Amino acid sequence: MIDLSILLLWLATDMVATYGVLHYRRGLAAPAPAEHWPRVAILTAIKGVNETTQPFLEAVCRQQYPAYRLVFALESSSDPALPLLEGIRQRYSGTIAIDIVIAGFATQRAQKVHNLLAAWRSLRHDDAIVVFTDADILPDARWLSQLIRPIANRQATVSSGYRWLLPTDRRWPTLVAAAIDLSVATAARSVRWNLCWGGSIALARAALDQIDLPAIWNRAASDDLTLTAALRARGLRIKAPLHVLVPSPVAYRWTSLFNFARRQYLLARTYAPRHWWLAGWTLCLPTLAATVAITETFAGRWWIAGFIVGSLALLQVRLRIRRRIADLVLPHTAISTARTTISFAQWAWPLIHLVHVSAFLASCVGQRFTWAGIDYRLHGRTVSVESRTGKEG
Repeated sequence: MIDLSILLLWLATDMVATYGVLHYRRGLAAPAPAEHWPRVAILTAIKGVNETTQPFLEAVCRQQYPAYRLVFALESSSDPALPLLEGIRQRYSGTIAIDIVIAGFATQRAQKVHNLLAAWRSLRHDDAIVVFTDADILPDARWLSQLIRPIANRQATVSSGYRWLLPTDRRWPTLVAAAIDLSVATAARSVRWNLCWGGSIALARAALDQIDLPAIWNRAASDDLTLTAALRARGLRIKAPLHVLVPSPVAYRWTSLFNFARRQYLLARTYAPRHWWLAGWTLCLPTLAATVAITETFAGRWWIAGFIVGSLALLQVRLRIRRRIADLVLPHTAISTARTTISFAQWAWPLIHLVHVSAFLASCVGQRFTWAGIDYRLHGRTVSVESRTGKEG
């Protein structure tokens, strides 16, 4: 009976996951138009230059939004991104106001958090909405208006989207990373459960002014998860506009993939433990149940193979729905790449799940992690800088 209970829970978990993806798809109705578009300040922490930097800058400067300005924060004036930013500022002079802030090196918080705090200090009194974003996304021209719309329509004071990882090569670790993130990107949304994602967060200025951001981000390792907790403590709910799934090009090797995934779960374990436990359930239960099912099937209880078939069938249903979601929310140029990930996931699911659960289990232990070439150590909910290696993690 214990084995059967595990198998039934496995199938129930898969059914709930499938319903969640279906619920996401059904929620993709045309958003209501906004009558008024408040002034926006977009704050971006940026470090170095890669293949995505120039396209990101071009994209963020071409948003279909009437009044916004940009603030870029660097850790140092020697950052190779500085000349690129100065060139963009000169090119768009008279069209978009662009400020560049030098934050200095962080010692008691993550460098990204440190940079964003420096950008936050440059806010003006007429910045009615503040947007935080990452420099590794490729938003289309509608991104800002879609993100702002729930606030402009007074449906919420906080709005946050999520990413859709797009592999830039066909290496297995890159495809595995993109496939893993699909389960988060297309999960059902709820204002009682949503987390802020640092790549696309919009806050009404009144909401931002309710929280003490310097105190919240003092010695913090995560910008978005600590912000989420602070907003919830104030009773502020987070709206997740379903059309805001922003293309994010990625390329990984096995080591960088594992380090990235472990870091994400380690930060969730620290700052969003309920979500971390839920992730553990959805990852570890199927692993245990599949092991039981395979063992029992080979032991001669052939009827148990039905649970394996049922789980595989539900996986294919989820992937089919995700293909439709990609068609509806992604720019036309990104759809083909997104479908490559989905096609890979149709047959590579054992490898994908194995890597995913391994990264989660690795987050159960240890306090050290590497992020953008900096080694950090967690001390409870605070962080310290261990060293600056220059190696990406």
